[in-house]
Amino acid sequence: MSEMTQNSPPPPALPGAVRRFLTSSRSTPIGMALIVIALIIIFGVLSPNGAFFRVSNLTTIVLNASVTMLLAVGVTMILAAGELDLSIGANVVLSSVVAAKILVALSGSYDEVRIGEYPHLVPALVAAILAGIATGAAFGAVNGLLVTRLRINSFIVTLGTLGIGTGLAYVITNGTNVPFVPRVIQTEFGIQKLFGVVPYPTIIVLTLSFILWYVLRVTRFGLHTLAIGSSREAAERAGIRSARHIFKLFVLVGALAGVAAALDLARFATTNIGGHQTTALAAIAAVVIGGTSLFGGRATIAGSMVASLIPVVLGTGLVILGVPSFYQLIVVGVILIIAVYIDQQRREKLN
Repeated sequence: MSEMTQNSPPPPALPGAVRRFLTSSRSTPIGMALIVIALIIIFGVLSPNGAFFRVSNLTTIVLNASVTMLLAVGVTMILAAGELDLSIGANVVLSSVVAAKILVALSGSYDEVRIGEYPHLVPALVAAILAGIATGAAFGAVNGLLVTRLRINSFIVTLGTLGIGTGLAYVITNGTNVPFVPRVIQTEFGIQKLFGVVPYPTIIVLTLSFILWYVLRVTRFGLHTLAIGSSREAAERAGIRSARHIFKLFVLVGALAGVAAALDLARFATTNIGGHQTTALAAIAAVVIGGTSLFGGRATIAGSMVASLIPVVLGTGLVILGVPSFYQLIVVGVILIIAVYIDQQRREKLN
């Protein structure tokens, strides 16, 4: 090592109070909630005529955050074990395409669905939801097999399957969104709210998130997940079959992507084959900022859930302020870099 390298100054740190707040385990999820509230107030004050504070806009934010939140919970589980999944966005797109194809095909004949008649809607909808979740789980199973059987790094595997999943979606649809998706799934569920307050998709996301919070915090499955992330060798010496467990985690994340695809389809009543390009980055950024370590062994689902609101609030606020939507890509990238920095500071503090 050269003298210049030895004597080089340490990287600049955030101001002391900010650094302590962000890197303290006590800052999540309460700290993340305070940040979200602060962002809402700032954008509400800056937006013309208080447009950001409108109920319709806040409802849209909650709906937009639902899919990111659900995927962030899944990423929390996989990161807790020291693995990574970059392909969840492609998985959502592919699963929604499969679900939409089956929904349209089973709802009625071509002539019927073309004019908006769906005589077999209910069984078709059930089949479509199951197919979407099964597709997501199968996608996750492929990731899990490549990671555990071929022992390929999960970053490389999921980076590859990201491209494969996106390509398959384009092949199946010939590059166009699936037509004739029943609009009723949007009007009766996708944009409906319980008691006129909480959107139905959000209720499903919160329910699944609570279940997985319980699994991670209370059950043996969660304990084994954190043990593998802390030290795989020690976990295996304790009798935990790490390869089988990691495979299950990838299947779980894939199934959650399938659920997210169904919610996406219900909300928009169409597929979005060009969407979810930044979904994985947004979910990973939310998870790490929320208090989960990129290197495994430490995870907080509650922190991930609250932090998943940050990129959505930022993106919505920028649009309302007249900033072009593609700047959201820059925002997500910046958030991800900050998230990695925060995680690095947390690890150094623990060491």
